[in-house]
Amino acid sequence: MCECEQKAFKHEKVLKSLFEFKAKCLKFKNLFKQGFFKIKPCKFRLSKGSLSSNAHFDEKRKAMLIFVPLFTILTLLMGGYAAKRIGVLRNKQSRAFLDFTIVFALPCLIFERTYHLSFDFSLIVFVLVGLFSCLLAGLVSVGLGRLFGFTKATLVSMFLLSSFGNTLFIGIPIIQTLYKDPQFISEVIFYDAIATALPMSLFAPFIVALASEQKASLAQNVKKMLTFPPFIALALGFAFKFVHLPEFIFEPIRLFGGAATPVALFAIGLGLGFNGIKASYKSTAVVIVCKMLLAPLIFVGILKLTNTTITPSAIVAIFESAMPTMALAAAMILKAKLDTNLAISSIAFGVLFAFVSMPLLEWLLF
Repeated sequence: MCECEQKAFKHEKVLKSLFEFKAKCLKFKNLFKQGFFKIKPCKFRLSKGSLSSNAHFDEKRKAMLIFVPLFTILTLLMGGYAAKRIGVLRNKQSRAFLDFTIVFALPCLIFERTYHLSFDFSLIVFVLVGLFSCLLAGLVSVGLGRLFGFTKATLVSMFLLSSFGNTLFIGIPIIQTLYKDPQFISEVIFYDAIATALPMSLFAPFIVALASEQKASLAQNVKKMLTFPPFIALALGFAFKFVHLPEFIFEPIRLFGGAATPVALFAIGLGLGFNGIKASYKSTAVVIVCKMLLAPLIFVGILKLTNTTITPSAIVAIFESAMPTMALAAAMILKAKLDTNLAISSIAFGVLFAFVSMPLLEWLLF
């Protein structure tokens, strides 16, 4: 066999392998949908007859949709990191950006979206399932950490980082891309309040106290939660649902709220560091896998066991359970002087791993 024939044979063999791999992937996707759950047609999406005429649902463009918010998130984070590296801003100045976000921008976003939320009891169910899935994933990460022989400080850090995700600042851009209806942003905010903010405020200080010298008080935690501006905005949003407010009131509120996500991501990027990555790569890998892969799989498994039909609200909750580590959880670990290298590494690599986990999750669910 001459050299040209050998090359042609090799190319033909490679192409055959690629086609076989593609066929296996499609078969796996179909088995996943049929075996785990039956997807209910979503009334918010276009009808079958309109799919061919609308480029938005073209397969190639659809595959790229999820990368748009991920690229935006990464750009904002790297913008903050670059500002620190070139000396325009300092690490400690991230506090001012976060204060603006928490005191002004985020409460405006929460109030406006909570006021316009179309509440459904099924939302509570999906949120609680998401919380349970994340907490169970956190316990699994602790079990794996014990097998690796990690210290108590690292185990406590792993539980916090695996249990609570960045459901708001990273969740909103991703869900906005998947669903254009503003109702789903309201659901993201509701999920964040019930499954992230409230348990984080009430119970995280007690968890941190297990491995630090800090003392936790339930009364003090409740007081902090009740005076926390985003919680006040959430309560006011539900309270004013019984009062008709003119639409012009929401114009400045929306402008403030629109700044919440970009400013918060820029501030998180300003505080990023990569110096201690080598010292915590094992624990970081466990945290990322448990938080971003195991938690949504547990969620889907529960839906399968209960024979629950997937709705758009359920898909939103599944994506929320798969979000990267929460920045506030990392901040609490840094303040308590637990495993600081793990906290910083989980934030940095969690966002990078989202480029793998989020497209995979979208491919399986849609």
